[in-house]
Amino acid sequence: MAYSTLSAPASAGFSTRLRGIAAGLLQNWKLRRDYRQTVHALRALSARDLADIGLSRCAIPGAAREHVYGK
Repeated sequence: MAYSTLSAPASAGFSTRLRGIAAGLLQNWKLRRDYRQTVHALRALSARDLADIGLSRCAIPGAAREHVYGK
């Protein structure tokens, strides 16, 4: 799971910090959505198609995580 940190300076106003938090939450939501879509697409493949791309069924979550979040 991705984590975000608040990087707004301490002197920033409340609304600036709130926008930063909202942007981080939105980014995390989008990444999680992409992860779920990738897992769903890979699980829809047949065993032969997965073998052709070098994946087994148990490797799907890890491959999707690497694809979306990077290494």
